[in-house]
Amino acid sequence: MDKIEIGKKLFDQTVGVLNRSLDVRTVRHRVLSSNVANAETPNYTSKDLPFQKILERSVENSSTIPLQKTHPQHFPESGSSLLTTDWSSEVESQPNEEGVNIDQEMAKLAENNLMFQAGIQSLVKKLEALKMTIAEGR
Repeated sequence: MDKIEIGKKLFDQTVGVLNRSLDVRTVRHRVLSSNVANAETPNYTSKDLPFQKILERSVENSSTIPLQKTHPQHFPESGSSLLTTDWSSEVESQPNEEGVNIDQEMAKLAENNLMFQAGIQSLVKKLEALKMTIAEGR
C-alpha cells in the first residue's frame, strides 16, 4: 500500500472538505484585502470570490478543478491544494457607483476570518479525535 492510499484512508472526506474550505477562504481573504487596499483608487470596482459556489463545485467533482504544478514530480492533482488554482475566472466584480464601501468590505473580511477560524477549530477537533483513536489502540 503506497503513502497516498494510506493518507486517503486515514483522513476521511471531512478533512478534505475542511482543507478545501480553508484554501478558498484564504484566497477570498486576498481578494477582499485588495478591495480595502484600493478603497481610495478612482474607478476601482470591488471584487469578491463566491465561496459557496466554488466549494460546492470542488466537493462535487474535485477532479475538474484546473491545477497548476510548479514541478512535474509534484503529487497528482487529487492531492493538490486549491491555492495553486487560477481563480481569476471566478472573481466577480461588484459594481457600485460610490466605489468601494469600506464598511462592507471590512464586514466581509471579519466574516471570512470567523469562518476560517471555525474551519481551523473543526480541523483541530478532527485531528484530536484521530489522535485519541490512535492512542486508544495501543
